[in-house]
Amino acid sequence: MTGNTHLALGLTAGAVAVGVTGAGSHVLEATGMVLVASLGSLVPDIDEDGSLLNNLLFKSIRYRSAALAVAGVLFALFALLQGLDWWIFFSGIYAVAVAFIPHRSFTHSFLSMGIVTWITYLAHPTYAVAMALGYFSHLLADAVTVGGVPFFWPWKQRIGLRNLGVRIRSGDTIDKVTGKISMYGGCAALIWLLFQETSFDTFLSSALQQLDTVKGLFGWGG
Repeated sequence: MTGNTHLALGLTAGAVAVGVTGAGSHVLEATGMVLVASLGSLVPDIDEDGSLLNNLLFKSIRYRSAALAVAGVLFALFALLQGLDWWIFFSGIYAVAVAFIPHRSFTHSFLSMGIVTWITYLAHPTYAVAMALGYFSHLLADAVTVGGVPFFWPWKQRIGLRNLGVRIRSGDTIDKVTGKISMYGGCAALIWLLFQETSFDTFLSSALQQLDTVKGLFGWGG
């Protein structure tokens, strides 16, 4: 699947996370859920040079793998030396571990999904579910493509649906339609979840209050 399709599926996963956790009555928390799930939907392709996530992180850097490894080492060392939270240290270690691996190997496994979810839990337990759902949406989407994914890595056997006659290729019509359906469906579900427990006026007032809070954190006066 293309990066855009994965991102759209991540949005849908975020809406599911909002529904599962009951975060629909909290605008800021629900927004965080969607952002984390969207990030999770892109993380597995950090092993691919031309992926959407790597283009966002290292667009103008020629040696993506080396840059990721160096960034990981710096994160880990800085976390240790400054006594920062452990999730920062383990994020750095993870970045180093995946910097030079082949595409659709370790990062496309339940093991990697578990590690990333655990790191997210260390950072903020509230968003662990969103990360897990976003990450899983990526694995599931790639499983229906021709290549399949090694769910149970280090067992390298790729699992998919090609034996059942499902042969979706990245960028084909089904891929694009899936992305559009996920985008519109995810947005509709999220709007419904946000509004089902509150009126529009209450929702708008809460959103403006959250915006004022964020502006205050950055010293943006009005």
